[in-house]
Amino acid sequence: MLNFTKRIIFSGISLLLGASFCLLPVLRVRAADDWEEFLAGIGRLQQLAEEYAGEPGGSALLLTMNYLRAERYSDVEWDLVLGAADAGFAALVEQRAPELADLQTVERLTTPQGEEIDAIHLIATLAGSAKQSGMLCGWGGDCMQLTEQFAGQADSVDGYYAVMQPVFGGAENASRFPQSDLLADLDGMVLGATLQPEDDLAQHLAGYYADVTRAARAEKFIQAQLGGADTGDRQALYQAFETALLDNDGMKLFLMLRGHAELDEEQQVILDPDTENGMRAAARLMADWLADALDGAVVSPPGDAGEVQPSPSPDPGAGLVTVNWLQARLLALVLLGGAAVLLLTALTVLVRSWRK
Repeated sequence: MLNFTKRIIFSGISLLLGASFCLLPVLRVRAADDWEEFLAGIGRLQQLAEEYAGEPGGSALLLTMNYLRAERYSDVEWDLVLGAADAGFAALVEQRAPELADLQTVERLTTPQGEEIDAIHLIATLAGSAKQSGMLCGWGGDCMQLTEQFAGQADSVDGYYAVMQPVFGGAENASRFPQSDLLADLDGMVLGATLQPEDDLAQHLAGYYADVTRAARAEKFIQAQLGGADTGDRQALYQAFETALLDNDGMKLFLMLRGHAELDEEQQVILDPDTENGMRAAARLMADWLADALDGAVVSPPGDAGEVQPSPSPDPGAGLVTVNWLQARLLALVLLGGAAVLLLTALTVLVRSWRK
């Protein structure tokens, strides 16, 4: 009965949350001059956020990033991780600089390096990384989308790798993990890991994209996610990325809410075998992209202060703060979802009784 109840609750919540990662919009590309306008708008927005918060710092940065993602990433999953966008701040922006609302609907932009990137996806991932949830808000979520897209089309990790590989990080609308999202995930993780409370967000972005290269972003991403790695050892790299993806507590909870996993009698999260195969294949594709970008080089752990720091492990104490607040929010959502299911059931019974 308990497992049946859990399935009902998770199924109900999955319906409520399903739109968050399943929408695949057709994005327009804007030129490099729009990139400069985007940064200028962010600078003005952060000034208003500092005024609203009463001082510069992390609160103003989060106000800025949450405002930017609030239109395109407005569902409950994002609010659980990043906190809801501040309605009072949005009202201030509407009063003082209504033109800044256009920033919320920016799509793909061409960076100074000539690369197309989903700008708001970048900001959302950056915000998640700054809150130690970059994997969940970035490449982990996109791996989940890719797995859902190809669900049932293979029966092994190698099989899923084969069907996903032609479209992974490729053309727009060929998959739910196109290049514009891949670059946003990689860069967002790195930028969030290096973001300091006193930073100017627009300058932070401008400095990074002034000279970023394919190899440099791959190196910094591995440092942020793993600490370091020998990218020439593909099997070890596969294992590292599969572990990072599947052992992350936040990822487990989201997979469970979306119906891809459930709790066993010992309260351990057990993934659906088909989902696990797809997720492992997606993790390997990510590892291969990075290894190819680095030509199999060894990535040393970050050293001096100010360099990219690795994301905390989901198990040691350093990562428990993030996991605990996320678990608490998700637990509240589960309880609300359970209440909604019970209410719906009661109404259904009542309607049927009336009809009799």
